[in-house]
Order: sequence, then structure tokens, then C-alpha cells
Amino acid sequence: MTESQQISIPAGSLETALNQLGQQTGLLISFSADLVRDQSSPGAKQARSIYQALDQILAHSGLRYVQNGELSYTILPIQSADQSGVDLPQLNIEALPHNPEIKTLTSIEMRQSLRSDLAEALSLIPSVRVDDTASSSLQQGDIKPAEFSIRGAAPYQNKLMLDGASIDSRLDPALEESASNYTRVAGHSQGLFVDPTFLDNLTVIDVNASASEGGFVGGVVKAETKAYSGRDEFQIKHRKTQDSWTEFHVDESQEGEFFEDGARQLPTGLPGDYHPKFRKSETALQGATRIGDIGVFAGYSEKESHISQKQLVQLDFDYFADTGRIFKPSDEKTLDKESRYGVVRFDLLERDYDLNASVAYSDYYEDSFLINYIGSDFEGQHQGLNASVNFGKQFADTRMALNLNAGTNADQREFESNTIDQYKYTSIYEAGIFGGYGDLANRQYTIGSTLNFTTSLNESHVWRYGTELKWARYMQDRGNDFTFNEYTLDFTQPLPPQTSPGSWAPSDQFHSREVIYQAGKIAFDNMDISAFTELNGDYQHVFWRAGVRVEHDDWLDNVNLAPRIQAGVYLNNTQTARITVGANRYYGKSFLSYRLREEERSRMSIRERDSASDNWTTIDPTQEWEFRDLDTPYDDEYSVGLYAEVLSGQAGLQYVERQGRKQIRTHYDSTSEVSWFENSGSSNTQQVDLFWRSSPFRFAGMKWLVNSTVSWMDKDTDARYGDSGGYLSSVDANEQVIFEGNQVARRALPAGDFATPVTANLDIIMQAFDDRLLVKNSWAFTNGYKYLKSLGKDDDTGLDSYETENQGRTTRWDISVEYALLSRPSSPYIRADIINVSDKRNVVTTESGIQLFGLGRQFWFEIGYRY
Repeated sequence: MTESQQISIPAGSLETALNQLGQQTGLLISFSADLVRDQSSPGAKQARSIYQALDQILAHSGLRYVQNGELSYTILPIQSADQSGVDLPQLNIEALPHNPEIKTLTSIEMRQSLRSDLAEALSLIPSVRVDDTASSSLQQGDIKPAEFSIRGAAPYQNKLMLDGASIDSRLDPALEESASNYTRVAGHSQGLFVDPTFLDNLTVIDVNASASEGGFVGGVVKAETKAYSGRDEFQIKHRKTQDSWTEFHVDESQEGEFFEDGARQLPTGLPGDYHPKFRKSETALQGATRIGDIGVFAGYSEKESHISQKQLVQLDFDYFADTGRIFKPSDEKTLDKESRYGVVRFDLLERDYDLNASVAYSDYYEDSFLINYIGSDFEGQHQGLNASVNFGKQFADTRMALNLNAGTNADQREFESNTIDQYKYTSIYEAGIFGGYGDLANRQYTIGSTLNFTTSLNESHVWRYGTELKWARYMQDRGNDFTFNEYTLDFTQPLPPQTSPGSWAPSDQFHSREVIYQAGKIAFDNMDISAFTELNGDYQHVFWRAGVRVEHDDWLDNVNLAPRIQAGVYLNNTQTARITVGANRYYGKSFLSYRLREEERSRMSIRERDSASDNWTTIDPTQEWEFRDLDTPYDDEYSVGLYAEVLSGQAGLQYVERQGRKQIRTHYDSTSEVSWFENSGSSNTQQVDLFWRSSPFRFAGMKWLVNSTVSWMDKDTDARYGDSGGYLSSVDANEQVIFEGNQVARRALPAGDFATPVTANLDIIMQAFDDRLLVKNSWAFTNGYKYLKSLGKDDDTGLDSYETENQGRTTRWDISVEYALLSRPSSPYIRADIINVSDKRNVVTTESGIQLFGLGRQFWFEIGYRY
């Protein structure tokens, strides 16, 4: 079915006709249930465009339509003669085809009961895998958005878009905060921490992507902010949970540390592994109105978390005698986390063209410290800003769509101290490290534009073509000199008395090494340019799409050609059942770190000495990292799918294979002690997805919606993205390892993260009593989760050894119940969310005999008001 295909909708209820139009065309058609209740429609007969279909369906209904965006319409009452509204002109917009391979979730379908982030909202999509530690039972105070993978790719290789503009972070998105990050800042794949509360819909493109889509090897996520829907609206809400409303599932060997000590008992690291005491809440308000010819939507949300933690862990034998635990933690201190998100959208109404603009801002903040580093308190922050303008207009047989955008995001930290003093022969439990890592920030500035055209050549062929430009400036900014000092014993002299076994007083050690990381900025500019062309056609029961995308990666100085081919056959005359096959290539993204690692060394000065009486020796740090030419990583995709309307819903069965090649890895030469990035990584991912999504239907006087998915995945890879992997992996794909007793190349290892073999999801949404009552049941099932476990070195070969450990099946049932207290549109409401209703004890991972469990039963309570 191409863009010029005729639209036919049978006569029946008005609500059903509008829903069927949305399914056939891929449009989002919004309307109030009160407007269409008990109304019938003559349907649409062979309509050649969207406006013709809407005119026919709405005939004699007393309703009209307003276009909000390229794929979004709202149904409203016709204004009376004494009102000042302007009737919509007839828009000659060719109907876009409904593509069952593109998954779109409306706001009511998004999962938002636990974290209210993009990962949770998308978790119903079968190709999406969410970081399995994001909802760990130990870390319920966290509010940072979870990372997610699409088709087994690294999270940072997805393309995330908000209102037509990219919101990806290309700074250092695979890096997590750790005690060793004194030269780097932890990043995140999401440049903006979007709150799904303010989204109208989320769309995922994860197979047979059009040539118009580029800059990914995972998938494309398109988020659209809510818009003015034809009437004034306002909502405010507040929801909260806390530790006393949560059941914790903790490994028996960790119960004492978790419940009583409240800090992970490792010598060094970051707090946050254990959250036995926490309070977190979410507050949001949103509203929409009309000012003249402009529709305005605005939303603001704030999430807060307060966690009790302990900073110092000391060796205490008296404490061991009393408790059986040898390490005694310090007094508690409260760590605060805050996340804010605000968005404003403007739509020019009642024109024969589309024009809208939005501005979104997010700010995530947390205070933290390094365990057993005295004076190491610091603040971490992730900020993002995005502005986007969209214009669309029909010119005869050609539709033009233009987006202009600009944005910035930053990952930064601010330590109270700019100096670390480490005493190598003083126990970490006896004040062996003092100080912090100083101020450091990574920043990204972008300006971009996309220009796309869709031209109907004839009744059977549609030509799509366009271009995309994106300029970016990436910068690392160190606010002040950071100095790392090492102190050691002078072994040329008699050693002083020990303060404890193997430990000497700091005053007995001399200054042996000094590394200075100089203040200043390192900046790079980058311009990515791409163009595409694509021809869609059909003949009788056969349809096809052939296109190519050309991308220039200025960062890596590569020109990449990505062919996109898809073909299929309609299995019936109504074109509601089809088989499709596809072969496509997708090129990924490059990152600041590719060039930054080498440049960082040019701002270092190192000097060392062997004894207190020796002169200092200067060390050249510039040869530790070396930049080499890189190719852009890519995925080759092969797919076959079967799609049909089943039980008044859309069903699909698809097989997708992704072959990841030239993935970036870190290589280290132990002889020269030099590191560099190279294209040595690879992966192979196979996935089978089965899904069925119902249309809204009425049963027993209530409105129902059902969404169900089952997915199987198998993946081999040489990297583990959740463990500083991806482009930061320090292993060679060709390196030989031992896996379950056999010697294989590292690339043959099964993925340790984002590759859960079998998952199933089922959401049942029910509305009753004129939509005053909303009940949502969500079930998630994982069968036979396998964890890749490291066994250390093999005794016979000396190679790294691994095996898989079966975790068994996991199940989780969540329920949300919301009730409006009044029967009129303006009403207060109450809501309760219960996570893991049955309180299942689900294992997430196991390492060294210790199990990490998912969240136990947790209650959230919400109150709010809607106008």
C-alpha cells in the first residue's frame, strides 16, 4: 500500500470508523469519548486523501477536524456562526500508509507506574530490552532514567528524537560513574531526560527503516509532545513512595550490610548500591490553551529522591565481635537526587500548512561522595535543552516537511577538593586517601535541519527524497587544575614501625608521584551531512520500496552508502494481510571520546622519583593514547514478517537478524603501553517477535484495549555494554577464551546484557463509568534468563574462562487504578500503583554466588486534579 492508496472505511459507529482510519493511515486521531458516543458514520468510500476520508466519516456528525502535526489530528465540535473560529481549508494531503512494522504507543498505553522514563514507557515494544538492574531491589532510591537497547544494540546506538529533532548525547554515553573516573565524566545516551507524562505518542522504528532514517544501528525512537487539542486543559498531580511501602528482596549474605549498615562494604567506590532508607516523589503540572491563532501546551515535572547513606567503612574488630561483620560504617548522611523536565509547544492553528515549535529542558542533579575518600563529596549534573521548529505544506502532488533544531546538553561534576592524596602503604580503612577529583564537564552544542519531500508520481508510485544536516561542537572543560599525588615508603631507609599489619602512617611516607591535569578546554567541531532517495511502488498484490542513504561522517572522515530494500505481497484484496522481506544497512554514530582520549594526555604533566632524596623525573604522557583512522560501525539487517488483522486488532510475526560489523573497541599493547580505538568488534543478533494489539472496543459497558507481545532473542558478541563495554571495551574480538569448556573467539560469547532470551508482555487497559475509572494491568515474563559469568583464568590454558548461569523464569504483575471523584470533566482524582503485586522474588543476575533480585512489592500513591 503506497501513499496514494485509496481509503475505504465501512459504515458503523463513528468511534470505530475513526479508529479504523487511524489504523489504515498511521495517523494519530484524537477525540473525546463524549463527542462520538452513540454517533454513527457512513464511513468512507475510496477516498483519495486524508481530508476526503475525514469529511466522509464526519458527515452530519456536527464535528470537524484540526491538524496538529504531520501525523496528528483532533476531532472537535463545529463552531457556531457567532463564534470567531475559522473553518479549516481542505488539505490535499495524500494518505500515508499504515505500516505494522512501525510501533506507536499513545499516552494511555505507555508504562509509567515505576520510573516514568523512556525505557519504562517503551518496555512493551518486543524489540526493546531495558537495563535489568534499573529496577533492582537494592537501589530503589534511584531516579535517573534507565538505559535501553533495541535489537540488541548498545543503548548509545539508538537514535532518540523529540518533536522532529535528535536528542542524542554523543559525549561519553557508555561511561558510568566510578572511583577511577578522575579524567572522565559519566555520560548517558539520552541528551534530554524526557518525562513521558507530557508525550502524546512514542514511535519505534526497529526493522525495515526507511532511507530517511539514519544515525543508528539499534532503532529510532520518535517522541511527540502533547499539543492543544481544541479546549482549555489543566492537570496537577503528586505521587510518592518510600522504603516502608517497599518489599526488599536481598541475598541472605547481604542482608546485614543492606538493612543495618546501609553502605556497600567495598573499600572504595560510589555510594548507591544499597538504598534501605529512601523517599521519592514526583510532581507534575500541565495545561493547554489557545491564544489567538496559536495553541499552547506547557508541562513541568519534578522528581526528588532522598537516600540515607554511609561514607566511611573502617576495620573494627570490636564491631566484628558484636555483629559478625568486620567493617564498621560511619554515621548516615542524606544524599539528594533531583530531576526536572519542562516543555512548551506552540501550534499555529487553522492553516493550510503545519507550523509548530517546541522548547524542552531537563536538569538532573545528585550529590554523592567516594566511599573511604575523606573530603570527596561532589555534585553530579546532567542538563539538556532542545528547541525544534516543524513546517509542512502541500504543493500540488508534493508534500514538504522541514525541521530546524538547536540544542545543548552537558555532563558535569563539581568536587569540593581539586587534589587527591593517596598513601600507598596506609590501609584504606585507616584514612589512606584524601580529597576529590575537581570540576570537569563534557558539553555538546548542536544545530540541525532535515528537509524531506514526498511526491506522488502516479497512482502506484511515490518518490521520497531529502537531506539532513547536523553541526555539533563537543567540548571538555576542566574548571581547575586537578592534582593526583601518590605517597610511598622510602625503602632505601629503615622502615618505621607499622600502625597495623601491612600499614604505615601517612607521615612516614614520601611524595613519590605527581600527576597534574591542567585546567582548560578541549573542543572539536563536527558536521554530518546525509541525503536519501527512495521509491515506493505497488502492482496488484505486490509492493516494494527501494532506497539509498548517503552519509558523511565528518568526525571519522567517512562517506557511507546505506541501501534500504523492502518488498512484500498482500494476501487478500483488502490489503489487511501481508508478507514482507527486507535487506537494509544502518550506520551508527561516533563519539567525543574517539578523539578526546588522546587530547587529554596533552594537558597532563607527570613527574616521579624513587626516594625522598632523588630528583624528580618528568614522564611523557602523550604516548599513552593514540588516535587512528576508524570506520563507522554498521549493521546489516535481514528480515521477514507476516502481518494481518486478527480479531479487530493488528497482529504480526517477524524475524529479524542483525549482523553488527566494525564495532569500535579499545585495544591495548602491553609492550608499548599504548591504547587506541579500532574496528575489531562484532555481534550477531537474531530475534523473533510476535505481537497483537487490539483496537479500542466495548465489552460489558466498558472500553477495553489490549496490547500483547512475545519475543525471542539470541545474541553473540565480544562486548558487554553494561560493564563499560561497547566502544570502551578493552578486549579483542579475535582473542581466544574458554566458554563452557571449549576454546572459542571472544566474539562467540553470548551477550551478558540486553539479550534476555524470551520475554512476554501483556497490558489490559479498561475504562468505565464514562471514563471515570481507569484500570491497567501489566504482566511481564522472562523465561530462562542467562547470565554470562566470569570464572577467571583457566588453569590449563591461562585464557579467560566463562560460563552461563541460568537464572530461571521471572514474572511481574503491576496494576494501576485511577478514579475521578466527580462525574464532570473537572474533577480531583486518586490513583494507586502496585508494582509486583504478587511480590515475586525474581533473580536479575548472579555473580560470585551473590544474587541480585528485582523489585519486591511496592506501593505508589497519587492525588491530582484535572480541568
